[in-house]
Amino acid sequence: MVETGHKFHDNVSRLISWGHWFTFFNLILVSLISLRYLKYAGIPDSGLGIAYQFISLIGHFSFLSAMVFGVILFPLAFIIPFQRLYRLSAILISTAAITFLILDTQIFKLYNFHLNPLIWQFLQRPEQVEQIYSINLHYISIPIIFIIELALSFFVWKKCRFLQAKSIGKPIAIFLLSAFIITHLTFIWADATQYRPITQQKAIYPLSYPMTARTFLKKQGWLSDDKLLTRIRQQKASKGIELHYPRTPLIYSEGQPTPPAKNVLLITVDALRADMLNQKNMPFLYQLSQQGLTYQNHYSGASNRSQGLFSLFYALPNRYWSEVTLNYIPPVLISRMAQQNYQFGLFSSIGFLHPEFLQSSFSQLRSKELQNYSTVNNNTTITHNWNKWFDGENNSSKWFSFLHYEQANKLSTENGATLSVALREEKLALYQQQILSTDQQIKSVISALQKKQQLENTIVLITGTHGASFEKSSSTEATISNAHVPLVMLWPGRAPQQITRMTSHLDIVPTLMQSLLGTQSSADQYSSGQSLFDEQPRQYLLSGDLEKYVIYERDKITRFSTDGQIDSINWQGKPLDEEHVDITLLIDVLSKLRRFN
Repeated sequence: MVETGHKFHDNVSRLISWGHWFTFFNLILVSLISLRYLKYAGIPDSGLGIAYQFISLIGHFSFLSAMVFGVILFPLAFIIPFQRLYRLSAILISTAAITFLILDTQIFKLYNFHLNPLIWQFLQRPEQVEQIYSINLHYISIPIIFIIELALSFFVWKKCRFLQAKSIGKPIAIFLLSAFIITHLTFIWADATQYRPITQQKAIYPLSYPMTARTFLKKQGWLSDDKLLTRIRQQKASKGIELHYPRTPLIYSEGQPTPPAKNVLLITVDALRADMLNQKNMPFLYQLSQQGLTYQNHYSGASNRSQGLFSLFYALPNRYWSEVTLNYIPPVLISRMAQQNYQFGLFSSIGFLHPEFLQSSFSQLRSKELQNYSTVNNNTTITHNWNKWFDGENNSSKWFSFLHYEQANKLSTENGATLSVALREEKLALYQQQILSTDQQIKSVISALQKKQQLENTIVLITGTHGASFEKSSSTEATISNAHVPLVMLWPGRAPQQITRMTSHLDIVPTLMQSLLGTQSSADQYSSGQSLFDEQPRQYLLSGDLEKYVIYERDKITRFSTDGQIDSINWQGKPLDEEHVDITLLIDVLSKLRRFN
């Protein structure tokens, strides 16, 4: 029987008051534990970044604590009007929450992301993975946390009336609410101004989703690509995130004869499917492929343009995309070429503001072509501009040239919904027309090399940023096809060959570093790939996007996301049972995603 009247009201009021203060003191405990995130993430190199780091910690965890109180403890005060049972329930809830927080800090230390259902599956099988066993050791802290919570509960119950009489609750609440609001408003400003000491802190804390408003600011005319580019150029590299890239200083052989091929031409085509390399769709490139090395089982490091290009230039998983672009870290390939006085000819039909070329691949260069960052270019224009640059190039100097061709007419190969058969065929027909047109642009470039007799002295690589399926992005067809791209490589002195082993965009940089630029260091010191000339078979290749990774093996494909979704399919798209999920393989992948931190 539930009591009514003043006695029930007074009892609930006291329980709610106790819950307020119990939550507040737990917030202090949580904040102290959460300092581990700051230790593992690193301290920003600006006073404002450091201030934001601590204010966001207070604001974020005060919000989470308030949610626990508002959603659980507050209604429980009406359901359980018995103070001992209510306090015991609160103690158990806080003990569980803090235990998970401690586990999460350790997971963040190991893998740089937070506790999720995927990791939870690993925690159930510690015998398979030594690192997971070390995480599970943190469960021994549960009795200690319980005792601390028990003592805290007793203290707050005894001092609750005293704390209420001090009238400090409202100022504390205003301070915590202000910290929460300031956190989000500051991040909106930092995102709009590309202030990296703050934007790089986006994913430090669990369940953290800082507010952004870049689209809204652009619609209001307060932010434009011109303003954004200016702010990007004004930024200097930040030291807030420790990225050990390369892992050790690279060693180069000096004094050896210059290789016969000293120039490099890299051509990328947006969303170029592997099956487009045929006599019908790309007749010139197909003919050219018969004269060089053709990698038939080649995969981009990502299923989208931005991270696909990133994987090509850095030979790293796209997991490092944010850290590189936020800190303007140049790729070792471009750095080495700059040291060896290569001339750079850079041309892109999408410009160089997106996808963050100026913040990543070409961040250390001052080539005049980089000033042309707008999207008014088209494929024909950049071929014409490249020919003008090439005609004026001194044959005695070494050069690296990059051309990127987009899919014109804003043709989207990525779909959020399943298309009808008719619409899919219509888009595919338009896509094939554009691929044929791009093939002619490539022909013009290669013909210019042949005319000046530079082809014999130039390494040519032609590939796609990623593949295309014209299916829903979450479909099995998209999973199988959206990273599969052609790779044609002309390397003077090497005989034509059709290569069927699995290769990746992550292999291109090690190939050039070792066979052209004289790197003696092991490829794993600056990449997650291996040389294209290394015939050792791979256990798997990693691709996907920042939300869902895809592991390609010889007999199956595994998809997993950091929010815990995981499944496997065979190469025909048929789902496989959970027993086909290899936990040790997933842990190896997660380790590779942390190797350079």
